[in-house]
Amino acid sequence: MNDTLLIISITVAVIAIVLGAAYMTGAADPYMEKVAIWVAKAKGVAEAKKLQAQGLKEGQDFVKGELAGNQQASAIADEGLGALGGVGDKFSGGIKL
Repeated sequence: MNDTLLIISITVAVIAIVLGAAYMTGAADPYMEKVAIWVAKAKGVAEAKKLQAQGLKEGQDFVKGELAGNQQASAIADEGLGALGGVGDKFSGGIKL
């Protein structure tokens, strides 16, 4: 039991160190950009579903490209913001990530 706990603790510590090093060196920036785009697209889908639930129809009452989440996703992809600080400034709406 103690050996299992020790192995799990060491594994978690090594993973945290590797992720921290990847973040500090900038190696994780492309992945952070992809995650930010994915979250922004999900926000756009949620906005579209909300508008559809209110009785609005896509193409007539709203266009997916005009939704805030989709605009954020395209802005992040177009500007190539890989650094977490850059993505956080554009994406978080004032909340620092």
